[in-house]
Amino acid sequence: MTLDNARDIIRDRSSPLPRQVEAAAVIASSTRSELGDLIRCLHLRGLPAETAAAALYTRTGRPYSGDVADFSTDPGEWSCYLARQLDVA
Repeated sequence: MTLDNARDIIRDRSSPLPRQVEAAAVIASSTRSELGDLIRCLHLRGLPAETAAAALYTRTGRPYSGDVADFSTDPGEWSCYLARQLDVA
């Protein structure tokens, strides 16, 4: 699956879950994907969102305690976090 195919699948929320999982994995592992692509994956919830969140933590360097209660897959919370980081920079 190409990055463009993955983006199309993520935008089409009616895609089957296995395709969403594969698309999220492609987006998370691609150096050409954008943070916005990962945020869109968070809207899918479940495994696609968890995959995207793990990539967001890695790419942004956001601290993570290792406690599952601290692991955020909330797209709104991530958008606020990223906006705060841009304000600081």
